[in-house]
Amino acid sequence: MKTAYIYIITDGQNNFKVGITKKDPLKRLSQLQTGHPHQLEIVNVFKVPEHLVFKLEREAHQKIQSYYPKRGEWFKNGSQWHINLLVDSICMDHLIDEIILQD
Repeated sequence: MKTAYIYIITDGQNNFKVGITKKDPLKRLSQLQTGHPHQLEIVNVFKVPEHLVFKLEREAHQKIQSYYPKRGEWFKNGSQWHINLLVDSICMDHLIDEIILQD
């Protein structure tokens, strides 16, 4: 099964980006760092089935946006713990469903 990644990145200023990549998340971090005024850091990375990655990202964005304002691709004034918890719960729900369907 092909896999992809959902990542959470912070700029250290309580702003967070939740995105996806099919390749190395560290390379994606490097790409995002170019031209960004603050040092970016990966908060967490979730390895998910590639066929679910866009759906999971969309669900994560919708859930996070109900708590934190979004400007462009960044959620503003977020809690790292809370954003990580929201993304983790969405990923885990779908990954558990995926395992049940395979049994």
